[in-house]
Amino acid sequence: MLKIVKFFRLFIPFESLTITTSLTFSEVGRRLDEVVTHPKVVRIIIPFGPPPPKPYEGTISGKSFKINRIIIGRNLLFPIIEGNIYTQQFGCSIKIRMTLHKIVLGFLILWLWTTGSIGMFSLFAWLVEPSVGPIFLPILGMFIFGWLLCLIPFKIEAKAAIKFLSILLT
Repeated sequence: MLKIVKFFRLFIPFESLTITTSLTFSEVGRRLDEVVTHPKVVRIIIPFGPPPPKPYEGTISGKSFKINRIIIGRNLLFPIIEGNIYTQQFGCSIKIRMTLHKIVLGFLILWLWTTGSIGMFSLFAWLVEPSVGPIFLPILGMFIFGWLLCLIPFKIEAKAAIKFLSILLT
């Protein structure tokens, strides 16, 4: 059962992991504070200029944080990283959850629901009356395109964020 869940999680824009470290709670907070700046409503980054002083922006409050990578240009497909820090006997455990931005997730659901329902209707129409032609194929292509358009950039960014946070917090 667990293997099936892991298999299907490859196909949704969501990641979760737990990082166990020997660092204390204050050391984890200090390391996060070194790489996270306060969020700004408008952030101007020159494409060929100097990189921002800190690679992530967001908030750190108490035992939880919500951050995202500072990017050049407009890209809403990066993961929003939410985490909770739990103290343990010998260090800390950081539970991290990465999801899409709520606006992007809403658009993705609308896109997939629309193309999926029209595609299924077209498939049933083609099965009942083959002279209609396989009109469901381009609609199926739109469904897959929309899904992959969100999934691939998210997974690439999530993998980079996991690597960065694993190195930072161990």
